Amino acid sequence: MTIADFEPNSRGRRLTTVLRRVSGPIEAARTGATSLARRVPETMNATLAGASATTSALQKLPDSTLRSLAASSVGLGAGFYLTGRRRLAVAAGVAPALVMGAAIALRPVKPVAPTEAKT
Repeated sequence: MTIADFEPNSRGRRLTTVLRRVSGPIEAARTGATSLARRVPETMNATLAGASATTSALQKLPDSTLRSLAASSVGLGAGFYLTGRRRLAVAAGVAPALVMGAAIALRPVKPVAPTEAKT
């Protein structure tokens, strides 16, 4: 036997130390992920309901108003971009234009009544 046979395994000690240190954060991440997974369906339903209500409200506005608001939003986003603002600010400036564009595009088409042909 040599002296090395009696020395504690340094690799095993390091592994034990690492496992002890990461077990807490891993458990916290697992708990958080489980909680998040439970809330995702509620969040999605609330988001869809809010988007639907917003779209319905916007569709009641005249096209000229929606176009003006969308153009203002695009202008704001362009101004943010030209002044070097962060991408998040640029996206926040342009996002309302996307919503208004969707409201215009998804507006129900009113049927046109056929007219009598003049002879």
